Amino acid sequence: MSGTKKLPLVLATLTPDQIDRAKEANGRRKQITHALICGDYGQMFGTERQCLKYYDVWKTIFRPLFSKVHQTKKHTVEDYATTENLVMRLIEADDRRAQQR
Repeated sequence: MSGTKKLPLVLATLTPDQIDRAKEANGRRKQITHALICGDYGQMFGTERQCLKYYDVWKTIFRPLFSKVHQTKKHTVEDYATTENLVMRLIEADDRRAQQR
């Protein structure tokens, strides 16, 4: 999980090839058009509406965990599997960060 180097929080529009790869990893029946990449904490895949719902909240609540926050139509995705318990990972990392202050 995350070390001292911060990575960005990215809401990415996926290409058709990326959508196919994400569906292969997460289930063909899922509606996937976007990814929310949370640095090295993990990622989630879904529709724009689904991902935007989390992005809008997390960009404020978890802002200190990320080097920058942005949306893009072009992003390299390393892992196409949705990270289990992603919100818990973020909460735990934020708690550790708060305790170090």
